Amino acid sequence: MSIFPYDDLVDPTSVGMDEQKLAFAVETFRNQFKRGSFPGGQMVVRRRGKMVLNEACGVGSGWREDEGVPPMQVQPDTPFPVLSAGKPLAAVAFAMLEDRGLVHVETPVAEIIPEFARHGKGEITILDVMTHCSGITLPGLVEDMSIWHDRQAVLEQLIEARPVYRRGTMMYAAYEYGWLLSELFLRISGRLLPGFVVEEISTPLDLPALRLGLAGRDAEQIAWNYWLGKEKVIVSGVNVAENFEERNNSPQQINSLNPAVSLVTDAASLAAFYEFLVQGGITHTGERLISEEILLKYTTKNVFGLDRSSKFFSSLGRGFMVGARFVSSYGWWGTQGCFGHVGGFSSLAFGDHDTKMAAGIVTNGNRDFIDVIKRFPTLCQKLRRACM
Repeated sequence: MSIFPYDDLVDPTSVGMDEQKLAFAVETFRNQFKRGSFPGGQMVVRRRGKMVLNEACGVGSGWREDEGVPPMQVQPDTPFPVLSAGKPLAAVAFAMLEDRGLVHVETPVAEIIPEFARHGKGEITILDVMTHCSGITLPGLVEDMSIWHDRQAVLEQLIEARPVYRRGTMMYAAYEYGWLLSELFLRISGRLLPGFVVEEISTPLDLPALRLGLAGRDAEQIAWNYWLGKEKVIVSGVNVAENFEERNNSPQQINSLNPAVSLVTDAASLAAFYEFLVQGGITHTGERLISEEILLKYTTKNVFGLDRSSKFFSSLGRGFMVGARFVSSYGWWGTQGCFGHVGGFSSLAFGDHDTKMAAGIVTNGNRDFIDVIKRFPTLCQKLRRACM
């Protein structure tokens, strides 16, 4: 018997899944790999406490000849830097504080960080930060990683930030989300967010690979995030294509322990994490870590609108990207029950309240938002349709 979450596979029909339809989804994933969408990746699906799919293919690193290292074949437990797929960890940590009565997300940030009120930011709430409606962005801080390990220097940047849009305007905050929530978490609970994630989330869930930063792992065994797209892709005023690989694979970024960008994990751990959420906050051993009522506030729609960063319409929960009536990352229609998060332009993990399915799809090929829409909706639609 394999160790959780790398369980032995079960017959899909035993958990109410159509084996042939599931095979169609696997074929789609393999075809994306063969067409060069990504050098390597993993796809894991769980339902009703069982693993029904565990696919790994390609190489994690050494894909280019000039890298100077031999190709590293992707294994089921190969860790990948999944970037923004870590945002839900911060959200769930706050949900646990809320469940314990330690925080109200409608509270203005300035009530907890008084100096944050500078330059007209006094009314921005924790909920605004979680739903990417704060109206602030810090492209200079995104471009300069030299101060990421200096808490006070990062805090000064947040304090001096001037809103780009009025509060309530949706603008995806790729990095600011993690820095603000980390500082808020520390001031509210007296605990560092990364430590809380390990002690209160990944350890009770038996998911040691679900953690922020390298945390003693060998950097050479971690998959490499490749940039395969155009030379210019603008997000929140920053050309994310410029130095993408240098920035997003650097130990400096990964060890910043910013939950917006520094999660290193595998598809099996992500699928197990979302299964915990789909089950309403109950672990695979039957322990309840958080109330279902609070979790639903985070994993269902809070806001909907045009995201000024991506220029796409988005539906968001609290720290989660949620589904919609029509196209979303989780399918072409009828995905209102889905919640999860994209990581970079290459990975996606999600749960589905309607089908009770959870999935982790982790790859290392990044291009742009259009590529995300080309790859994931069709794949996720097929996975969901396999549920009977």
